[in-house]
Amino acid sequence: MTSAISIRELTKTYGRRTAVDAATYDVPRGSVCGLLGQNGAGKTTTIRCMLDLLRPTSGTIEVLGLDAQRDSVEIRRRIGYLPEEPTYYPWMRVGEITRFNAGFYPTWDQQLCDTLIAQLGLPSDRKLRDLSRGMQAKVGLVLALSQRPELLVLDDPTSGLDPIVRRQFFEAMIDKVHATEGTVFFSTHLLHEMERIADEVVVMYDGRVLVRDSLEALKRSRRRLRAVFSGDSAPAAEHLPVRLVESRPHFRDFTARRFDAGLVAGLRDAGFDSVEVIDMDLEDIFVDEIGRAGGALDGADTTTSRETAA
Repeated sequence: MTSAISIRELTKTYGRRTAVDAATYDVPRGSVCGLLGQNGAGKTTTIRCMLDLLRPTSGTIEVLGLDAQRDSVEIRRRIGYLPEEPTYYPWMRVGEITRFNAGFYPTWDQQLCDTLIAQLGLPSDRKLRDLSRGMQAKVGLVLALSQRPELLVLDDPTSGLDPIVRRQFFEAMIDKVHATEGTVFFSTHLLHEMERIADEVVVMYDGRVLVRDSLEALKRSRRRLRAVFSGDSAPAAEHLPVRLVESRPHFRDFTARRFDAGLVAGLRDAGFDSVEVIDMDLEDIFVDEIGRAGGALDGADTTTSRETAA
């Protein structure tokens, strides 16, 4: 088995609204895969269908080689799951809830649990209702990791946490999951955190999958091109596979999905005086993909006529 998660033509509708639209992709085993998208893009719906908390309208999902619906109980024994707002028994203390959870998982590692509690600075004798949101997120991570899951699924669990707590959270997660050659599948709004820890990326927009690739391949293929001109009007670039994203009096910024040196030569041949090639980070790539799918986000010009080929 090379895929920890295999999604084929997943569709989920609510009446006339389509939350996920024919999504198809694989998450490689042993990878850290980030699921990225705006609010309402379909991220949480996808995760809930994976865990059989929602039933798809159509399509199939396999998790660890098992059918997400038929084998949901077995899947839950083998994965760790942390939602954005986990629900606990508020009267329980930290130590009590870990002992309670241990009874459900034959792979529970109490030594690892104790190590994580100490590493994350959790007070074992404090009741959950008395903990801050950051502390509660850490409790959720301890519960998810202590069962030594083959797959860890996180649905934006660090949203709203301060940067120090987020970093501690992600460092603990990556350290422990990688130590067991596990897989991580997580959604987040925090692009800089995703870029720091993910090696695979899925971008969703309006229920559709726009991008599925390794982060390395994405950053290698995408570029921003700043083309400078000296006349009163910019040369035409409609014949090139680039997207116009910013217009200024003496330069135009384009983005390219598949960059090569021929694009620089093409812009110069079109009449631009010089072309600067600028690397794009994950946030730049995300904004560009959403712009292509839904139109320009900030009032910039839309695209050249060959956008779909870019």
